[in-house]
Amino acid sequence: MVEKTLISEKDGQSLKADYFTTDGGAGIRFFINGDFIKEEIYEGKNIHFAQSAAENWLAGIKTLNG
Repeated sequence: MVEKTLISEKDGQSLKADYFTTDGGAGIRFFINGDFIKEEIYEGKNIHFAQSAAENWLAGIKTLNG
């Protein structure tokens, strides 16, 4: 279930991060220009951890590997 969506523009690209809770933690779905790129699940973490990671990605601090 999506808890919140964060949207940003960077270098002419539209970035979107949907962060949410799971049964055992939290996660994020990453999108660039509307295309799904990756999902990360953080077992044992709370929604605030996922929100921070999403904000860091939009700010260019967090990179997506793999």
